[in-house]
Amino acid sequence: MLATVKHLLAQKRIVLASSSPRRQELIKSIGLNIELCPSNFEENLDYHDFKEFAGFVEATADGKAEEVYQRLHAADPSSDLLVIGADTMVTLGDEVYGKPKDAADAVRMLTNLSGKCNRTHTGIALRHSKGSRHFTETTDVYFGELSKEQIQDYVDSGEPLDKAGAYGIQGIGGSLIAKIEGDYYCVMGLPLHRLCKEICALLEETENGCSAEKKSRKE
Repeated sequence: MLATVKHLLAQKRIVLASSSPRRQELIKSIGLNIELCPSNFEENLDYHDFKEFAGFVEATADGKAEEVYQRLHAADPSSDLLVIGADTMVTLGDEVYGKPKDAADAVRMLTNLSGKCNRTHTGIALRHSKGSRHFTETTDVYFGELSKEQIQDYVDSGEPLDKAGAYGIQGIGGSLIAKIEGDYYCVMGLPLHRLCKEICALLEETENGCSAEKKSRKE
């Protein structure tokens, strides 16, 4: 998927504006050398200020990517940075499900999600010296009917406590999910196909612009 821009990626310092080892492993799985740099962006945006949930997660992802890009660029202006920001949220109807505050909150969320279809929205932002791109992928996640014992046992595992919607599809939580409609990796927090597509588009645009500028100078 990234074959056409491999030579460009090899020249860049690729940074994930996150502390998530899960997202880091996903990016490494597609052959990219990535470093983690948690963002200091204050996540205080109000989703009510946006017409769609997509706008909210994109704006949050962009805030994370921009803060890290500006900080690292100031420290080393010569570094050719490509910063990736990501944000994931789960919704059920008009209600937003972020990371649970505690175990009791995780039980509440999972009880509400049981037997219903929730939506996972993952916003991605790319920041580079010559441009930026952002997008959102949304996947419908259908939960099976869960008993109180199943929910409590899952919460006791500790897995839900640091995840939006109080579940992770790649772990024990996958056994709670009957089916999904959309990108599996969106639910994990990093839609890989769309990410690769947008990286290619951004770098190919950048390369074309550089080539055109060099040609103009020669003429």
